Amino acid sequence: MSCAVLVYGPIGSGKTCTCLSLAERVRAEGVPVGGILSIRVHQDGELIGYDGLDPASGQVFPLVRLRGQVKSPDWFVFGRLIYAFSVPGFKRANRILTRSAEALNRPSIVFVDEFGRLERAGQGVYPGAVKVVEALRGVGVGVAVFTCRTDMVEAVEELVRGKARCMFGVEPGEVEALWCRVRGCVGLNI
Repeated sequence: MSCAVLVYGPIGSGKTCTCLSLAERVRAEGVPVGGILSIRVHQDGELIGYDGLDPASGQVFPLVRLRGQVKSPDWFVFGRLIYAFSVPGFKRANRILTRSAEALNRPSIVFVDEFGRLERAGQGVYPGAVKVVEALRGVGVGVAVFTCRTDMVEAVEELVRGKARCMFGVEPGEVEALWCRVRGCVGLNI
């Protein structure tokens, strides 16, 4: 059955690490993996932003940088956030999510990392997240894994409600326990 999983917690709690480990575990079972993961970028030991990772291809591309790190018009700012956001990076991320949504008509797992304030305002990876959620509506199997901070859980639940047949939230951590919960959704016997 189609399923949406919310991996939620504060900054640095391991949401993306949990998804990376789950992606490896899922791939080992032969289940296709897609979507977008946001991996941290450090410079001289300091967090300067996030890159997008396409788990299907392994390709990495810039998504988010500290405002002072970018000078190009290809970047935009949002409110008082300390980061700038890559216009081409988010276009690419949304194309990846749209392509990944099409794969949800068969056993697969798609990651949407991370649904935040930008997405709540209809920007960032929001268009791709909508495509993923809409794909859950009609599929027999397929799992969408959303990461978000705790204060964004309600926004993701509202986006997903009525589309996936199953929805549950977990805090980052036990990948094997999470895998046991989602494997039935992708048609693998426990």
